[in-house]
Amino acid sequence: MIKSFPKIVQIQTSNKCNAACNFCPYSYTEDKKKFKLMNWNLYKKIINECSQHNVKEILPFFLNEPLLNKDLVKYIDYAKEKNPNALIKIFTNGSLLTDKISNQLLDSKVDEVIFSFNGSTKEEYETFMKPLKFEKTKQRIESFIRFRGKRKIPAVAIHILKLPDSNNFLFKLRDYWNKIGVTVHILKYENRAGNVENYNLKSTFLMTKIPCDRLIKQAYIMVNGDVILCCADWKQEIIFGNLKDKTLFEVWNGNERMNFVKTHKELQFDKLKLCCDCNFNEISLN
Repeated sequence: MIKSFPKIVQIQTSNKCNAACNFCPYSYTEDKKKFKLMNWNLYKKIINECSQHNVKEILPFFLNEPLLNKDLVKYIDYAKEKNPNALIKIFTNGSLLTDKISNQLLDSKVDEVIFSFNGSTKEEYETFMKPLKFEKTKQRIESFIRFRGKRKIPAVAIHILKLPDSNNFLFKLRDYWNKIGVTVHILKYENRAGNVENYNLKSTFLMTKIPCDRLIKQAYIMVNGDVILCCADWKQEIIFGNLKDKTLFEVWNGNERMNFVKTHKELQFDKLKLCCDCNFNEISLN
C-alpha cells in the first residue's frame, strides 16, 4: 500500500467525562481510570508532526468531555497556530459551559463547536444522559449561541442520536435549534463495535457493510499516546503503536495497521476484532 498520513487526527487531551450516558461505554471503561491530562510535550510533538502533512481536521478531544480540561483553549490554539489550514473542532455535551468558559472558547481559535444533545424530550434526555439536566444544559448552550452573536466562527451545530425511544419530538427539537440558527444532525444510534451494553436495536432492513472511513482516514490517539483502532474501541483492544517512541507517520504506515486495513478493504470484516461486531458502516440493501 502507498504510504500516507491521516486526514483527521483526534486526540484525547484529557480522559474524563461528567456524564454516564447509557448509550455510551464510558461508565464501564474510561470512568474507572484516574484523571489524566495529555503531556504537553507529547501533544506538541503530535501537532508539530501534523503541520508537516496536509491534515484537514484536528479534534483535541476523544472519548471524553473536553471542557474538563481547564487548559483546553491552550491546546486548541496551539493546534491552529501550527496548522492554520486545518479545521479545529470539538464535541461537547455543553453542560459545563459558564459565561466565562463560553467567552474563552469563543475567543479561542476553535473553528467549530458541536454539542451532543441526546434526547428529544426532558424525560428522554435525563434518562439517556444521566446525570445531566435537560433545561440547565439547554440554557447554557443557548447562552453560548447568544454570546456568539453574528460571528461566523466558530461554527455551531447540534448532534442528536435517534435513540430507541425517540419520537416526533425529535424533529420538533431539531426545528427549535434550526430557528435560532443552529445546524442539527440526527445521527444513527450505533453499537460502538459491540461495546454498548444492552444494545438491542435491530434493523428491519437487509444490511451489508462497506469499508469504513474511520479506519481509512482518521487517527485516534489516547491520552498516553496510544494510537488505537477507532472511536468504538473503548477498551483499547487494538493498539497500533505509541507516539512517545514513534511518529504518527510510522504508526499509521506500520505493518499492524496496514494489514488490518488490507483485510478491511477486502471486506473480510468477520476476521477483524471489533469490526466484526460494529454496525457503524452498515448500509441498507433496500
